[in-house]
Amino acid sequence: RLHHAGYIAYLVGGGVRDLLLGKKPKDFDVVTDARPGELRKLFRNSRIIGRRFRLVQVFFKGGHIVEVSTFRRRSEFDELAENEASPAKETTYGTPAEDAQRRDLTINGLFYNIGDFSLVDYVGGMEDLAAKRIRVIGEPSVRFVRDPVRMLRVLRHAARIGFTIDAAAWKEILTLGHLIRTCPPARVRDELLKDFHSGAARPFFELMLSSKLFYAIFPAWAGRLGASGEGRLLELIGRLDLVVQNGYPLSDSLLWAVFLTAFIEPELKPREFKDLRDFIQEKIKAALGGIEFPRARQDEVSQMLALEARLAPLLAKGQPIPVRLTRLTLYTATWLLHQFKTAPEAELLERCDPEALPAPPPPAKRRRQRRRRPRRGRGREKRAGGGAGEG
Repeated sequence: RLHHAGYIAYLVGGGVRDLLLGKKPKDFDVVTDARPGELRKLFRNSRIIGRRFRLVQVFFKGGHIVEVSTFRRRSEFDELAENEASPAKETTYGTPAEDAQRRDLTINGLFYNIGDFSLVDYVGGMEDLAAKRIRVIGEPSVRFVRDPVRMLRVLRHAARIGFTIDAAAWKEILTLGHLIRTCPPARVRDELLKDFHSGAARPFFELMLSSKLFYAIFPAWAGRLGASGEGRLLELIGRLDLVVQNGYPLSDSLLWAVFLTAFIEPELKPREFKDLRDFIQEKIKAALGGIEFPRARQDEVSQMLALEARLAPLLAKGQPIPVRLTRLTLYTATWLLHQFKTAPEAELLERCDPEALPAPPPPAKRRRQRRRRPRRGRGREKRAGGGAGEG
């Protein structure tokens, strides 16, 4: 529709990259020279989102959304770093070549032109795809200083598609990794959750550990894990990958609980449940450092870890679990946590199959209490007394 209306319209980003790699894209993004207002006129089934940098979301049947943006001159992080006073609507728009230069990685800066079915490459992305290389567009030192989260994205793409990281980018990650602490904690947390859910979390965390970016985000783990601790952490995360790759749904709380096991597990000792939960909560705060962790999520994770510590001896001995524990909301997730920690890898998928999970027993029926009727004798005395008083 954009093409027939006389606009330039390119597919861009991960969708183009995945198609070139023979993978099925999760979604598609479109970039065009049409302005947001013009896009809204063309696509009534759309809405404009964003304040400083406006995007148009076009809605299709089945809940599918295509995001359409206008060619821009600089990235939002570059402009924010330069303390731009206002969005400057007219001056932020740019050409296709300028738009390509503002993107993070060369393999994500490729355009597919629907007008003549050609690939448009302003950044050398095709060469890097052929060389299986992750390379930053522009100077890595400058790009990482302006937005340190780009370092996480470099590691993520290398982990997910098995590419090597360009030497210049790797050198700057080793040098500038500490800058990740300047990013909003909630943003870093959300970025890490993407990798937990990706099915490629183990290679990502291997790169995180070897680059020391892991210890920049989680300083309390430094000097604590050692080679065996890092091995245990990667083993647990690898188990997560196995289950995620097979499409089994895992809650965010369960993902964090599996991750934090490597930090907390060595110090778990038998104690009262409340004391154990309080102990675990303090350890979670120390383990996550500057990561913003919502209180409700922290409570769920600490209860899950404490409950698993209580269930583990019973499950190991094959003893029955008290019914009151199986009725807890977090029991199924806690049972899964135990499987991630102890199940033989060959049996893990079978045990984590949603159809094989233990179903909680039905809630206990509450006995209806019968209303007690007042004794007749007392009622007569009351009525008699009242009558006498009134007389």
